[in-house]
Amino acid sequence: MKSFGSTEFTRCLKRLGFAPEPQVGSRHRKYTCPKKHVPSERPFLIVLQGKSEYDRVTQSKIMSSMKKHGFSIQEIDTAMWGK
Repeated sequence: MKSFGSTEFTRCLKRLGFAPEPQVGSRHRKYTCPKKHVPSERPFLIVLQGKSEYDRVTQSKIMSSMKKHGFSIQEIDTAMWGK
């Protein structure tokens, strides 16, 4: 997987159907999941905005949380890079 930042991640979430919640005075923004989530997981993802590139650990955590929300690697890759 190629490196990505907040712009690519936000675009990916919108293409997958995530709905943004109103932002309240910080660099973090919540996006609610369109699919039914696992009961032990939060029904949203948080995006730290203004990052040109997330570090590898953060990228790995993002991918893991999106997989737990029911999206495959191929779906995520297509939404992020338009392949």
